[in-house]
Amino acid sequence: MSKKGGTKVALIGNPNSGKTTLFNLLTGLNQKTGNFPGVTVDKKLGQSKLPNNETIQVIDLPGTYSIYPKTLDEQIVQDVLLDKSHPQHPDKIIVVADAANLKRNLLLFSQIRDLGIPAILVLNMIDIAKKRQLNIDQRALGIDLGVKVVATNSHNGEGIAELKEALSKPLLSPRKPFYEVHELAPTVIKEIKSKFDLDHNYQAFQYAQQADHLSFLDLEAIEAIASIKALNGFDPTATQLAETLHRYESLAHIIERNVKTPANEGLTLNQKIDKIVTHKVFGYLIFIALLMLIFQAIFAWSEGPMDLIEGSIASATDWVKSVLPEGVLNDLITDGIMAGLAGVLVFIPQIAILFAFISLLEESGYMSRAVFLMDRLMRGVGLNGKSVVPLISGMACAIPAIMATRTIDSWKDRLITIFVTPFMSCSARLPVYTILIGLVVP
Repeated sequence: MSKKGGTKVALIGNPNSGKTTLFNLLTGLNQKTGNFPGVTVDKKLGQSKLPNNETIQVIDLPGTYSIYPKTLDEQIVQDVLLDKSHPQHPDKIIVVADAANLKRNLLLFSQIRDLGIPAILVLNMIDIAKKRQLNIDQRALGIDLGVKVVATNSHNGEGIAELKEALSKPLLSPRKPFYEVHELAPTVIKEIKSKFDLDHNYQAFQYAQQADHLSFLDLEAIEAIASIKALNGFDPTATQLAETLHRYESLAHIIERNVKTPANEGLTLNQKIDKIVTHKVFGYLIFIALLMLIFQAIFAWSEGPMDLIEGSIASATDWVKSVLPEGVLNDLITDGIMAGLAGVLVFIPQIAILFAFISLLEESGYMSRAVFLMDRLMRGVGLNGKSVVPLISGMACAIPAIMATRTIDSWKDRLITIFVTPFMSCSARLPVYTILIGLVVP
């Protein structure tokens, strides 16, 4: 039964599965999409009207690879799904999977399914799967997974009408779980289900696995779960590993039965690009060349607009000085307000050019490849591959650069990057460095 506020439908899927684009098609909104992990770092809300005239609330949750969170944005998914009292706890779930990468995407679906929340599986980007000559038997796949399967192409809206039609009908939870975790920890699951009045074994299993990370559990509940685990010798790492391996094994058989691939399948365009831009030698050369291009643009191409801004403000200042009589008001406007504006506005061309390049790199998918490429190098100095993006952004402005660190998985790496970013040099800091050197160095 729907909770107060109408039926809530959550959109969940791996990063870059087209989830946010699908959300835009369902709701008519215009959320930002991108290829870089962590673009959706908070849940987005919208409304959609179904064929039966019912209006549902659609919740776009952050992209996640598994129900086990590794980042702050993935933690949002966990809290929303496991906390029944959460304002956005869904009545139904749309699990969005990349049709061309089902083996990787279906792990999350199998976990969501076992939580007992009614779900629909959307095979998005079906056009790419067809280009790769992947023949997916939707009906048989739906029978094997025990779920309604809808194929969509979020770029042109194909399949959206069928998805809305499916949402307008009742969805039943499967009676049998995809993978029965009860045998991994029978006593622990039984006791947690009884104590917290949970309906499904997998919900209790997640309480046992992640009690310390569930924000809706109080200290007493966390201690009670810890006591149950200690008394029964529950090993979170071993049980999670066993669960994941069994799920992948089952999914491999299902995909083999229902997805037929061409016999002479070669490398895809993305794989060919990956071989070049992540190469041990050429990858770094391409990265350095791109950085040189970006900084050449920032410091050379921006000279014209910067000179124009400086000249315009200087002309305006001279005109104001000639119009107003000498005095405090004249000095306030010309030497105070207008000079201050000049000091800020003159850097707009450089910042605009930098963020234009970063946007291009993100939208083209190169930024994700750069993160992978730079990870080993950055690890050598105690940072993360994802630290590259904030550090490059810090060349323009430290504030959005520090905001960009939220995509870094490790809390320690994120904090180090935040502390290092303000030390990245930019044009605005050069005068400050000059003044400090003049004060400190004799």
